[in-house]
Amino acid sequence: MCIMGRYYHLSKKVTDNESQKITKELQSLDDVASVEITEDHEYIKIVTRDDQFADVMGNAVNICSRIAKDVELSFARFAFE
Repeated sequence: MCIMGRYYHLSKKVTDNESQKITKELQSLDDVASVEITEDHEYIKIVTRDDQFADVMGNAVNICSRIAKDVELSFARFAFE
């Protein structure tokens, strides 16, 4: 079975501390299966449990903006596992 996630570009690089906080908070959401911020801190990969990206991304935008001082997300590409 193929699991599909999405990569989103972060409008600015986040710090290691911000990355950890964002990942932890997003992972706690019920609809999120996994969250990963790339090593270069330029992208975030999100996999949802039921392909319900609209709800999850609404929360993700707010969490990222709050923790990383107005960082914005833009869709970059699909991720297949």
